[in-house]
Amino acid sequence: MGLGAVWLVAGLLKVDDPDGMVRSVRAFRILPESLVHPVAYAVPFVEIALGVLLIVGLTVRLGAFVSAALFAVYIAAISSAAARGLRIDCGCFSTGGDLTAEAPTHYTEEIVRDSALLLASLLLARWPDGFLTVDRLLDRTSHPPLDDEDDQVRED
Repeated sequence: MGLGAVWLVAGLLKVDDPDGMVRSVRAFRILPESLVHPVAYAVPFVEIALGVLLIVGLTVRLGAFVSAALFAVYIAAISSAAARGLRIDCGCFSTGGDLTAEAPTHYTEEIVRDSALLLASLLLARWPDGFLTVDRLLDRTSHPPLDDEDDQVRED
């Protein structure tokens, strides 16, 4: 649930500012301009959907793999910005963009945080079955328990 809450909060903080998201995505200077707007508009909704799915416990393993992939992409993008000497705010929990010359970057903290969340995602992908997940409830209803008669070998 914690991982889902991170995604939900991150998406909700961005969804009301599409122009800020465009600035954030553009600031990384990775994507061609033709992809900046579609990615910027999609990211908050993907994060919100991922958060809801993980909190509810629906398709947990798939959600955890998507989460891990997104964190890997975010880590690579932040590392790339740092290596190229860009001064940007990643926009991880808000809309970001270019920073002024005197504003500090927080690349190390962002990479460490996202790496820990990547690890949590991978652990969740390995062990997705929580006690209260919808996946677990659906699995129980789709496979009714066996009767005692079914467990015994019948001699006919």
